[in-house]
Amino acid sequence: MPDRDHAIIEQLHTLKQHALAGWPADASVAGSMITLVGNVFRHVTRAAGFSPRDTTRVTTKFRDAGRRSAPWRQASKRVPGRPQDGEDGNRISRWLLPKTHKFYADKTTATLVEVKYYLQALSMSGAPPVPEAVVRDCFGWLVEHPVEPDFYLDPIQLIPINFRDFLADRRLVTSGHLVPLDRGGRHEPKNAFLMLARSNQLQGNLTVEELVALMEQIVLRHQKRRAASSPITTG
Repeated sequence: MPDRDHAIIEQLHTLKQHALAGWPADASVAGSMITLVGNVFRHVTRAAGFSPRDTTRVTTKFRDAGRRSAPWRQASKRVPGRPQDGEDGNRISRWLLPKTHKFYADKTTATLVEVKYYLQALSMSGAPPVPEAVVRDCFGWLVEHPVEPDFYLDPIQLIPINFRDFLADRRLVTSGHLVPLDRGGRHEPKNAFLMLARSNQLQGNLTVEELVALMEQIVLRHQKRRAASSPITTG
């Protein structure tokens, strides 16, 4: 076995021990978990022939959506009157924000959200398998499925997300919250999910329950209109 593969197996077993212990007692353990799962992710994508550049873009996306916040100021420091953008510091560690801020999460929680994003990605359709499936069933407290390809579904449309398409275009997938942050939801593992960008657009500022109810109403109205406009046939 190549030294690199052997090292990854050792890291997987360490990650398994963390996972079996459940919710980390402190941020240092969560930090160890994010380092390990990031290493595994880079290893399996490289072994599967994915571009290192694409992998780096995705890992950066996970960091920005997990431990770091979206823009948190109303306006740009550089250009008065314009929204804050990526050129004037639109990312900050979430635990540095006031606890009352909608983007706030403590260091352990924010890190675990990012770990969850990696595990969800490794469970997407066509994702490269993790060696020896060491952590396949160890993360039930963090994700609701085995860490194995083809298990993860978009939480809004309930359809598979293609891993290869995601790595080719990281804009295909976004970080979303089942209860929107503007509606009192928090940035925490039970509320934060990777979802298709189209699903995030559909959800908007609604909860999942509100979105489903709205769609049911729309479908019902269209069915009634079609029934009313259908020609009446006689025998």
